[in-house]
Amino acid sequence: MTRDDLSRHQRCRGTSYVWNMFSFSLWMSASRQFSVAVTKSVPSYKAFKSHPVGFAIQPHIQSSYQRTPSYCTSAVKYSVDSSDVTEDPRGQDDEDEGKFIPPWSLPINRTSNSKAFARFRQHVNPLARRYQMSTDLPENWPLCDFTNVNLPLYLDIGCGKGGFLLELVGRMHGNRGRSCNPGEDAYQMASKEMEDTTANWLPNEMNYLGLEIRPGVSQYAQARVEKRGLSGKLSFVGCNANVDLDRLLTLYQEAAGSEEDNNRLAFVSIQFPDPHFKKAHSKRRVVTSELVSTLAKFMRRGDVVFLQSDIKDALEAMREKFVEDSGKLYFDELQGANKIMDGQEKEYGMENPLGIPTEREVSVLNKGLPVFRTMFRRNEFSVL
Repeated sequence: MTRDDLSRHQRCRGTSYVWNMFSFSLWMSASRQFSVAVTKSVPSYKAFKSHPVGFAIQPHIQSSYQRTPSYCTSAVKYSVDSSDVTEDPRGQDDEDEGKFIPPWSLPINRTSNSKAFARFRQHVNPLARRYQMSTDLPENWPLCDFTNVNLPLYLDIGCGKGGFLLELVGRMHGNRGRSCNPGEDAYQMASKEMEDTTANWLPNEMNYLGLEIRPGVSQYAQARVEKRGLSGKLSFVGCNANVDLDRLLTLYQEAAGSEEDNNRLAFVSIQFPDPHFKKAHSKRRVVTSELVSTLAKFMRRGDVVFLQSDIKDALEAMREKFVEDSGKLYFDELQGANKIMDGQEKEYGMENPLGIPTEREVSVLNKGLPVFRTMFRRNEFSVL
């Protein structure tokens, strides 16, 4: 074969390849358009499977028409992390496939010893239908999680992996003043460098509850409780705080079986929540007027809410809910939130009142960035 023949052969092969790809793209486009038209006229996907041309475009119909939600009991792959899930249009054709369970009840397809067990997505959409479901709780909750329910409750909303609460409870109950071991992680080392001032704000005996909306994160945090030997004092629950908070606090107070306020909600912390920068996403923020009213309902005079963030706008958005609407009736902002530094007043520059930083706080401070904080105290006005 001469050089000219070889060149001509290569050009023919290239032309044939381009033509095949063009024909394939036309077929795919026509198949998708035809699938949409047929699904509007065919009563169900099961009936369409017997359609004369159903075998040809069935894959497109299945992807666009039969979309199984990631939290459906019929779905085997639980690793789907889509925030917005399309409704299953098949209705009640199959009762077993039509049942939905909360995302926090789904098992994690990871072993606790693997590195992937500690890695999770950073953000979820709390307004998605799957996160608007009530979380599943044991029938005897909170008796199954706390040894003594006749104690005040510390609540951390958006607790993440639970590092802050684990360190707090460890110091309050059995590990105060322990020395640092060379093998301890950077967070524990950094937290011990700060002065512990928990005694100024918290009673000696408390129960501690962390709420986290990301399903895998809450399960990971609960696994750390058992490893630290803090069961009976600390518990983590996966839920949407704006959906389940009232139910959780009601169950906790009713479990005491007494009319006294011994098991009141004594201290609440909301630290470094997802800021949701976009204006269209502002409704996803965790602190809402309804959340503030729920906290006021279960707190008594003198109880404290602590807010902090490394983003000033995020802190002011949380603070706004406590100083406006119903929040201003039940909470008073503590004086001293602003700090005098170098002769100038620094807005929201108060020190961490507990002296125990979060993992995010350690990271921010190590970069030399500011942290904005404020506190509110429950007043004497009762919720109607």
